[in-house]
Amino acid sequence: MKQKNDSLERGYSKILPAIFSVIALLIMILPLESIVVSTRSILTYIFIPQIRTAHSITQYTKDALASTQDLLNTADKNLKLQEEVSRLLLENAQLESLLEENKRLTESLDLPKKEKWKGIWAKVAYREPSRRGTIIVDKGSQDGISLRSPVIGVQDGRVGLVGKVIEVSPTTSKILLSSDEDFSVAAFLSESRKEGLVIGDSKGGLFIKYVTLGQDLTEKEKVYTSISSSIFPDGILIGFVGARNTQKIEDSFITAKIIPAVDSLSVNEVLIMPALNLPLGEKNK
Repeated sequence: MKQKNDSLERGYSKILPAIFSVIALLIMILPLESIVVSTRSILTYIFIPQIRTAHSITQYTKDALASTQDLLNTADKNLKLQEEVSRLLLENAQLESLLEENKRLTESLDLPKKEKWKGIWAKVAYREPSRRGTIIVDKGSQDGISLRSPVIGVQDGRVGLVGKVIEVSPTTSKILLSSDEDFSVAAFLSESRKEGLVIGDSKGGLFIKYVTLGQDLTEKEKVYTSISSSIFPDGILIGFVGARNTQKIEDSFITAKIIPAVDSLSVNEVLIMPALNLPLGEKNK
């Protein structure tokens, strides 16, 4: 019995190759009609492993390229959404500024039209280790940046003052941060309607000084840049009045600590605005 099975297997091993050879020959010499072409392709795909492998590699490459394109499209959409969020935050901050301005100028009938905040976005390129009160950004005079330009930033959904431009090269600009002891800006308080001078200190903090006596400052009261500033547009949020125990009377004036609306030491991107009465792009003097 075993010998009979062995004989059958040997017979099949000789017959099958001959049959496949005949089929292959017939397919090759038959006219190239659609059914013959289809049959040839199927048999070739089945019996030649290299073709299957090549087909798998081609399909994998197509899938990988499609996935990469999807990732690139997603990244582009994400960047556009981030830019839109920043734009909306700026518009919301300006609207809040206009409301505060309206409160202060309700008795005036001839109010000047407020221009929309605009400027040039720049990324922080370098932080000087020897001086924490300044940063270098990647935009300069060739991008339209001028000396004395106000700088604002966005953090945790708030738009706030960051500093001002103090040096400009063709491709970079140096910004003096609001937390530096050499920085100062005229400011007003949103509730008491009083004005004062916001300055930085040697420890990186912010204070408002020279606020007249007569009414205690409210904790968390908002502090904005004042219309009396010679550089900054009116109504940029600087920060909030600190705890009552930080309020001191010095030479008949109140001094209080300010909690910054934007931490100028940790921002990574800023908006550089035109200085008051100095169009963005004017040559530095």
